[in-house]
Amino acid sequence: MQESTIQTLRADYARFEGMAATGATSSEIESASRTLGIPFPSDYVEFLSLFGGGYARSYAIAGLREWQMAGNHWHVVTKTQQFSTPTFPGTEGWVIFSDDGCGNPIGFDRDGRVWISDHDSRECTCLEQSFDAWLRRWALDLEPRGQYISKHSWPQT
Repeated sequence: MQESTIQTLRADYARFEGMAATGATSSEIESASRTLGIPFPSDYVEFLSLFGGGYARSYAIAGLREWQMAGNHWHVVTKTQQFSTPTFPGTEGWVIFSDDGCGNPIGFDRDGRVWISDHDSRECTCLEQSFDAWLRRWALDLEPRGQYISKHSWPQT
């Protein structure tokens, strides 16, 4: 993650107690990645090792530790398993780390690209090339949002 991303998160967490967990160990991170069968990108690993999970402004970021303001339902393995269902085609190869507040999962694929699956439009949209870019543009508003990278429709049922 870029240093300004980390500093912004640290400043937010210092201002608002209970917004983040404590950092996770490398063995916890590796175990979660193995359980899900998808490698975690280095920027997400860094987030987990520094913060363990927490809010990035209005987005809850699932991690490996419980934090005061979110309780225990924001564990990345639990979130990923919850959304990897036929209800959300296309998410089977993602690690789900957040949602948009309307029930649409947000996750990264094996290449670290961040996607959202929209149950209304029945499309999966690639939002950013990396977790850090997503944090900076979508959650923390440190950079302006660009164009979507790509979209694809869900298979017809």
